[in-house]
This record gives sequence, structure tokens and C-alpha cells, in this order.
Amino acid sequence: MHPETEQARLVTVSPSKKTKLCSENFEDKFSSLHESVLSRILSQLQTVEAVSTSVLSKSWRNMWTNITELYFDDPKQRDPSDSRFTDFVERVLSDIGSPQINSFHLRSVNSYDETLLFSWLSKVLKRNLQRLVVTCHDLEIINFSPLFLSLVSLVELRLRTKSILDISAPALLPNLKFFSLEDARIFNMSSVSKNLVLNFPVLETFEASYCCCFRTDTVILDSPMLRIFEMFKCTSEHVPTSEVCKIRVLASKLEKITFSGDDSRKIHLSFPPSLPDAYLALSKSEWPKKFLHSFTCVNSLALELSKDFHVIAVPKFRQLVYLHLIYDMTQHCKLMQFLESAPILEMLSIRDLTSPRSTPTAKSLKELRSEESPDCVSTMLKILQIRNFKPNRLQISVLRYVLDNAEILGSVILSSPNPITEEAKARILSYPKASPHVSVFFE
Repeated sequence: MHPETEQARLVTVSPSKKTKLCSENFEDKFSSLHESVLSRILSQLQTVEAVSTSVLSKSWRNMWTNITELYFDDPKQRDPSDSRFTDFVERVLSDIGSPQINSFHLRSVNSYDETLLFSWLSKVLKRNLQRLVVTCHDLEIINFSPLFLSLVSLVELRLRTKSILDISAPALLPNLKFFSLEDARIFNMSSVSKNLVLNFPVLETFEASYCCCFRTDTVILDSPMLRIFEMFKCTSEHVPTSEVCKIRVLASKLEKITFSGDDSRKIHLSFPPSLPDAYLALSKSEWPKKFLHSFTCVNSLALELSKDFHVIAVPKFRQLVYLHLIYDMTQHCKLMQFLESAPILEMLSIRDLTSPRSTPTAKSLKELRSEESPDCVSTMLKILQIRNFKPNRLQISVLRYVLDNAEILGSVILSSPNPITEEAKARILSYPKASPHVSVFFE
């Protein structure tokens, strides 16, 4: 047996697995299968386990070299002088005989030299690679720019590592359907344009988290097949003509966007007017009306608002039918702002973000009950759901406000993580109701 295989097997495969793999029963069942079937079976294993089958018999010695899915997992911190894992990866990539590699997954808690990592990626990219997943949070910043032109065969790309992408011309990845970036620095290296164009004609899902875009006025994501767009805590630096980097998404089939941010001065989003569904988690600073205006076309909106979130004016959401509002319920003005801006709202879902140490004052509770009811509550609202419901004074006050004013309300759903006492249920059911047809459900 090759010494590197022996080292990797001893590190990764438990004695029980070794015994099972080497059993006569295993060889009897599998040796008669067609080589292509065996290749598919072995491809589903961690690569080190697939390679370890070479000890079964002479006929199995090179069977693993036909695998098409490579999974390398390096989960334990090692001394820099310990090269067993990297030697094993080198040996696999040198000996593998498959003309096409479908997947290359690398997950590690250790750091590697950039040249070594590029050597591995270059070898698999030459074999028409379909899926590339790199999860290495402890790596130094890796500049993937030299490899960008080699990514054209990819259907799925996930980079969960500190990375740099220098893009000097419109970026075209013609086969990419899933693109996920984490902690990436994206630089516009063009000398003729302040805009960065990403042309992904068949892309269906785009995810970016903790990324930063440099030297770019506008990022244009041209993806006509895009259905899901997610952006979490991204920002921009050194924007040429303003402080705000504009993100334009050209995607007529877009179904849902998820956005989380804490600085409206860094990113401005623009979407097609057909967008039906959005989830926004907004915190800190003062968010301008024009930011929210990008989402006024949606039918369904989920909003998670931190206690320090503030917006001067909320635009009209004239098509909004469903609103899920996650907020500090002591700040009832936030609820009123969005109710007054949703004239045809039919379903309202609420989840409280109030700190357990926060106690509402009698004055604030009275103010809520005395608020004039928005038109949508009186004449349109049909369903109210309070998630993580607790029958405390604050949540009961919001519940009673809706019950007092919603004239066509049909259902109230109180979803509680803990059982609600029969006494509390009876008290809730006894509250006056503006709608004669409302039913209260406890979940």
C-alpha cells in the first residue's frame, strides 16, 4: 500500500469501518457490480474512504481512481509541519483517472499556501468541473482572479473563504446556476468603466455575505433566470462618484430577495417591478425612503427591524398582501408606520424582539390602544398571527388592538413556544371583537 494512503486512512477511518470494508461479505456484494456502478457508489463517500477500499483485494486496488466526486475534509488543527493531508490530496489528484470531475469540495480549518491551493484547483478545473466548494475560514486572503477565466464549466460555485476577485471586463460564467460568496473583496479593475457587469445567463441563486465591492459605482447582475437573491452584511468602499454603490439586478424571473444590512449609505438595491417576495433585516442608522421604495412592488414582505432602526417616512406598499414584522413591540410606532402604508394588507404576522428585561409602561400601552386604526386593519385584514406568543401585557395589548378594530378578521393564530394555560386562553377568548366571524387558534 502507498504510504500516504496508509497515513490518511489511519487518521480518518475508524477500526470498525476498516473491518467492515475489508470483510468478505462486502467484496461478495460489490465486486460483481459493473465498474461504472462501483464508481458512482465510491463517489458518494469521503474521498479518503473511497481510497481506503484499495486494501480489499488486487481487483480493488485502483477502483477508486474512477471516482468523479472529490470530498476532502480536514477538520482538525494540525502542526504546519504535518503534511499528511496535503500529501494525500496531491496523491489523489495525481492518480485519479476519471476524464471528468463533477465535484471538488474542500473543507479545512488549516491554512495552505496559495500556490498549492491553485495547483489543486487548476487540476480539477481542467476536467470540466461542475461544482466547486471551498470552505476554509482560516486561510489568508486568496486572490482567485487568475482562475476566473477557468471557471466557465462550473454549474455551482461556493467560496467560503477570504478571497479577492479582480474583474476588469464584463464577467461571463455561461453555465453557472448557483453562486455563493462569503468574505470576498471584489475590485473593479477596468480603466474605462466605473460599472461592474456580472453576466450569468442561467444563474438561479445568488448569495453574498460579508463581501465588499471596491472602486465601483454600479454592480449590474445580468441574470434573466435568477429566482433567489440574498445579500447579508455587504458593503462598499472607494466608490468613484458617490458614497453609495448601486446594485442593479436584471432578472425578470426573480421570486425572492433576502437582504440584511446596517448601513444604508453603502448599498442601494434596484430590482425589477415584478418582484413578489422580499425579506429585509435592517439595523442601525437612518434608512432613506428611497431604499424601501425599491420593494414597494412586493406582495409578501418580511421585515426584521432592530431597536435602533429608523426611517423618516415609509413609502406606500400598494400591492402588499402579507406582512411579517419582527420588531420591538414596545415601539408600536413601527407597526403603525407599515400598517398605514399597506392599504390592501390581508395577512399580518408579528414576532416580538423586545428584550426580556424591557418592561412597557402603562402610558405606552394606553397609547397603542388609542391609536386610530389604519384602513387596512378596519376593512382588509383577515388573518393575524403572533409568533412566539407570550400572554404578557405588551403582546396582549397588540392582540386587543387588532381585535378591537379589524371588522372582517377571520382568524387569529397565537403560536407559542410554551403551553398557554387554560385560564389565559379563556381570558383571550373573552376579549371584545369587532368581527363577528373571528376564530382564535392556539398553536
